[in-house]
Amino acid sequence: MIRKQRPGLRPGLPVFTPVRDPSFQAALENFNGRWQTKVWHRFHHPSLPALQARSAAYIAAARVRGSARAAEAPARRSVPRGWRFDPTVPPCGQVLFLRRTDDHGHVSLLGHSFPVDAHWLHRLVRAEVRLPGGPIRFFALRRRNPESQPLLCEAAYELPRRRWQLRE
Repeated sequence: MIRKQRPGLRPGLPVFTPVRDPSFQAALENFNGRWQTKVWHRFHHPSLPALQARSAAYIAAARVRGSARAAEAPARRSVPRGWRFDPTVPPCGQVLFLRRTDDHGHVSLLGHSFPVDAHWLHRLVRAEVRLPGGPIRFFALRRRNPESQPLLCEAAYELPRRRWQLRE
């Protein structure tokens, strides 16, 4: 199966999906359900190490079954050698967020609520954020026609000026 590159997406570009959104969590929840059916409910496990061994065997088999699909995915770029985090340099580049609008057509993003479109309720949008400063551009996402992603609106955004830190 050949995957088409969606408009606006480049390999290696970080994309953040909505938390607890069933459309994006479906694959993970599906795997969890299969694991419970095939490992947890099917066998009696007398000890934690026995459960861990059965689980490891199931996960290894699932990885073999999914390896063909994983091989089709674009390669991930590795972190360059010698790269060090410098908290004095603000982040730059482009980051994509996938979000779902609320009852009023607003999207919560980066600690703010942005009015996107009063007619695009409970639907997916792609938000392109240019860092450190620049507009956030919101595009409509459609399952029936994924190639068509019209611009819904732009919102001003400036990255807060502060010292950045890594979280462990």
